[in-house]
Amino acid sequence: MYIEKRHIRKITKVFDSLSIPLRLVDASGQCIAPENGSAFAMPDTVLSPSINHKVGRHLCRGLDMHPPVYLVTEAGSAGAEDLLTVADAMLMTMLKSSYSISSLSDVYRRVLRQELSSMEIGSHVSEHQIPVDMKRCVMLFRFENPTKSAYSLLGELMPLADSDVLVDMNHSSAALIKDMQGVDGLDDLNQYALALRETVLEETGHGVSVGIGEEKNTLMQLGESYAEAKHALEVGFLFHPDEPIYIYSRLLLERFLMGIPQEDCQHFHSLLFNRRTNKLFNEEMLQTIDMFFRKDLNLSDTARQLFIHRNTLVYRLDKVQRLTGLDLRHFDDAVTFKILNELSKCGKDKPAAIE
Repeated sequence: MYIEKRHIRKITKVFDSLSIPLRLVDASGQCIAPENGSAFAMPDTVLSPSINHKVGRHLCRGLDMHPPVYLVTEAGSAGAEDLLTVADAMLMTMLKSSYSISSLSDVYRRVLRQELSSMEIGSHVSEHQIPVDMKRCVMLFRFENPTKSAYSLLGELMPLADSDVLVDMNHSSAALIKDMQGVDGLDDLNQYALALRETVLEETGHGVSVGIGEEKNTLMQLGESYAEAKHALEVGFLFHPDEPIYIYSRLLLERFLMGIPQEDCQHFHSLLFNRRTNKLFNEEMLQTIDMFFRKDLNLSDTARQLFIHRNTLVYRLDKVQRLTGLDLRHFDDAVTFKILNELSKCGKDKPAAIE
């Protein structure tokens, strides 16, 4: 962004009084303040704003605005991290009061939460040069009790494309507005999320769950994708607590079941799971049935996966048929069992909404 000369002189005066060398550079690395400062070789990767990044022998921190400007100092200097944080706050306060700007992250956060009118969005689009028509989707990352904010954890590790935006939602959650150009559908997003989750786990020891909303064509629709990503996490935690990635469009059955009234869930679940069938549906039997469904009702594949004889599997399925009337080898009966079994999760108290 353009910064008036009077502000550059004021910033330079403050920088000159510091014991630690500090520079303000633009996106190309050219020094803005001090005016006679040397250029800085910016990395090829996009640096998330408001986070300190190690770049060679330097620490670099981007201000939360567009076009971006960066603070740069020596990485080995004592107190360098704190200096960047304080300088960031000082400059943002100065520039906001002088130019009436809003931070870019705040604009995106309010778009995701659907807090802005179309007129307000229009003014921010012009101010920050935000693309309006563009294929994007929202990926919501949620940590359990992180040692520092989700935004900081991800911002230090997440590789971003020029058109991707990472947004701080709260201490435990951060949203990635992902440019879908060059992304080959949901499988690509799933692999991206899994790879990032593995990196976060290895580097920080923190587990993270990911909800993925549907692709949208305009900036105004991003709030819908964010709401879908949140709902995917809520539904996923309930039905598939052991899985890390939840894709909204692939949770059709679960979303439908979650909308059924709790008393109806309990009633229909008890038609199959009751005192009479309690001994039948022990842990071993339920694991057998679950694997049979995972293997698309294939007897041989299921038996191999469970390390049991095929005849043992047939015996168990025959036992279910004798006591319940459902032959799980037939698609319709398998669907009936699957739905009634899943209703046990809906019959419990609904999980707390994701913030």
